[in-house]
Amino acid sequence: MKKFLPFFVLLCAVALFAQDRVVAYFPHWAQYSQFKPSDVRYNFVTEVRYGYLTPSDSELLFTDESDKNNFLELVKLAKAAKVKVTVAVGGMGLEEAMKGISSGNLTQAAKKFQSEYGIDAFELDGGLIAAEDLPKLLQLAIDVANAGLSVSIAVPGVESLAGAIGSADLSKIENFSLWFTDDASANDSQVKPNSNTVNNIKVLAAFASAGVPKNKLMPILPFYGKTFYKAKGLGSSHEGVGSGNEGSLPYKDILDKFRDTVSYKVSFDESSKSEVAVSESETIVFNGIPSVKTMAETVKENGYGGIAAFDISGDHREPIVSLLVTVGQVLRPEVDYKTKRRR
Repeated sequence: MKKFLPFFVLLCAVALFAQDRVVAYFPHWAQYSQFKPSDVRYNFVTEVRYGYLTPSDSELLFTDESDKNNFLELVKLAKAAKVKVTVAVGGMGLEEAMKGISSGNLTQAAKKFQSEYGIDAFELDGGLIAAEDLPKLLQLAIDVANAGLSVSIAVPGVESLAGAIGSADLSKIENFSLWFTDDASANDSQVKPNSNTVNNIKVLAAFASAGVPKNKLMPILPFYGKTFYKAKGLGSSHEGVGSGNEGSLPYKDILDKFRDTVSYKVSFDESSKSEVAVSESETIVFNGIPSVKTMAETVKENGYGGIAAFDISGDHREPIVSLLVTVGQVLRPEVDYKTKRRR
């Protein structure tokens, strides 16, 4: 029996490592929609990722210093729930800062931040990174990992970046997350899906073929939709952004629109595996339960690393229509997703 014990322990370790991950992004601007750390359903997720930190020469700075107390509360509650805490460094608008920092300075700053706040890991977000800059970002992550820190990568989910990975050693990078968000833009003459599930599945396969281990690959899905004024559905022209914050609506607000008015015709586009809602005044393109379930099943069947939600404040609280619950029922079916009654 003793000779089998190490093998049994190894199997358990592999099983724990291979556990399907459900990640929730908590951005600093969630405070402005009155979403608090206490609103996160920690039992539904395996990891929270706080965004964002700005890299400087010697430290990592809160992009919005006014959100620091929320960050501290998020760490406290996540730790109590035994949920991993990752902080995202960089992101959109900070591409030059990420390109300019040295691995030595970033490592020093990350160690200082981890020591002060007790977080578990870092994610280096390349923002709208160009293909020629990806090798440097990968090397930056590898250098930070070699210093003993847990580090992941996040880049746009576009196929051209897969070809820029080259021969980089990704063994020490924990996750390789792909942003499948904001495909739809008012700058385009015609309406298209905000996140094309069919295309996203192809891009995941392209990154896997380029050498990223499948169990490290993780799609980041938008928990919000885009609105287009006077559009009549996918492929139609529009007159600019529609309702919401500059044409963007959280998933929960989209559902509330459908509940409060009968003027929207909601359909599922089979060619893109995404949802479309059309009214007399606008078209909304978003990801709902069918598309998110399709991606979750793809992740499960192909051995990808899990799914990340951006951002968690946009989900609906009711389990029957929650996107987080939809993901969890596929990847973590052992969890109880029923609504707990308040006493």
